[in-house]
Amino acid sequence: MPVLEALLSLIGPAYLAYYGFTVPVAVVWAILCAALWVWNNRPSKRNGVARSRSASLMFFILVAACYVTAHMGVYLLARHLARLWA
Repeated sequence: MPVLEALLSLIGPAYLAYYGFTVPVAVVWAILCAALWVWNNRPSKRNGVARSRSASLMFFILVAACYVTAHMGVYLLARHLARLWA
């Protein structure tokens, strides 16, 4: 269900943009969603090889960057559409 979690997290930026929250709030939302996704999909939950601390940090940074990029796209689109509807 990792994909479902990621798609559901995109509701947040649309809500934040529609109600006029600023970009830093949306970035914090994206980082929190990335942290939750990494936590829910950590290797220790599965039977596998554990990652080192530095590899885990680099993986989190990569996931967080992807989340921030996707969330900012949704945020900017929703903010643009909210201005058109208002």
